[in-house]
Amino acid sequence: MSIGVIVPPIAISADEYQTHVERWAKMSRSGAAFPRRTKARLIALHYFQMAFEPERVYSEPQVNNYIKDGNLFDIDHVQIRRYLVDYRMLDRSSNGRSYTTSQEYLSLADWDPLVLQSHRPNPRRSPARER
Repeated sequence: MSIGVIVPPIAISADEYQTHVERWAKMSRSGAAFPRRTKARLIALHYFQMAFEPERVYSEPQVNNYIKDGNLFDIDHVQIRRYLVDYRMLDRSSNGRSYTTSQEYLSLADWDPLVLQSHRPNPRRSPARER
C-alpha cells in the first residue's frame, strides 16, 4: 500500500494573471527574471502560448519569432520553446520541424475561464513575415 500526498490544484485567477504580466512588462527593459515557482511559470508560459492559433501548424522559425516578439524575460527563446513543450503547451512533431498548440497543460492548474479566453496578438501574423 502506498501513501500518496494529495496536492491541491494550483488556482490561477484572471486578476493574478494580469498582475504578473503587468509587472513583468514593466521590468522588461532590463529583462524580468523567468519565474521559478510553478504558478508564475505557468502564467508566463501561457502568456507565450496565447500568441499561437489553435490547430495551426508552425515551423520552428515561426515559433521562435512569436516567442522573441513577446519575450519579457532575461531568458532566450530556445529555453522558452523548450519549456512550452515540456509543460505541454506546444506539441512538437517527431522530426522536430513543426509545432502545434496543445491543451494538455490545462490539467496542470485550475485556470480561470477568463484567462483561457484571452489571446495575445502577435505582430508577426502577416504571412510575408513568417517565412
